[in-house]
Amino acid sequence: MKKITALITGASKGIGFAVATRFAPVLSELHLVARGKEGLETAREILARPGLKIHLHCHDLTTEQGVSSLAAAVKKTAPKLDLLVSNTGVYLPGTLVGESRSDLRHMMELNVLSHCDLLNEFDDCFEHGSYIFEMASVAAKKLFIGKPGYSISKHAQGAMIEALRHEMRPRGVRVTSVMPGPTWSHSWDGAEFPKERLLDASHVAEMMFAAWQLPQEAVLEEIVIRPFEGDIE
Repeated sequence: MKKITALITGASKGIGFAVATRFAPVLSELHLVARGKEGLETAREILARPGLKIHLHCHDLTTEQGVSSLAAAVKKTAPKLDLLVSNTGVYLPGTLVGESRSDLRHMMELNVLSHCDLLNEFDDCFEHGSYIFEMASVAAKKLFIGKPGYSISKHAQGAMIEALRHEMRPRGVRVTSVMPGPTWSHSWDGAEFPKERLLDASHVAEMMFAAWQLPQEAVLEEIVIRPFEGDIE
């Protein structure tokens, strides 16, 4: 079997961990990235199996230094990447102006610029047949009232992904923008609505795996997946 190497950021919980869980059975080398060491170690214990090498990386991807340090560590064992899942992101509520204004700068740094930095650091690792998943949001397609900064950052990320797709196409690298609606995580604890009003992270991971399995001559450019009853405004 072909050896397959994957790098997943934001991999210790939520969608990132669900994606790692779904892909792990077909991988030979898996690099998991998150800020917390404990969460990564727990993920490794769950995902471990014979024939799979799992590497843990604790890095702050909001800084160029954090991204470059990650790249240097990964390239020691993985000069080439078959799969990149760029899943790092943050959501902060608030208004655009006034005392409760959302932290647009921080969201732009993490939701957009860190992704650009990551792509540049690993540019030489992508070969014909490599696959890049960019974790966006349905907020890339619409404005959510009360979440302007997040919506702005995700719209910007959407434009970045489109540019990436055009640049990678001649190299034979497929790019998919993943745009989930509200997805269950601990940040929703205490919310006063049924849990089934949210997607499960495994739903997103399953669609990504299906897209990845398409033949090289086909690409699912966008995955938009929502709870059956729609977004929670």
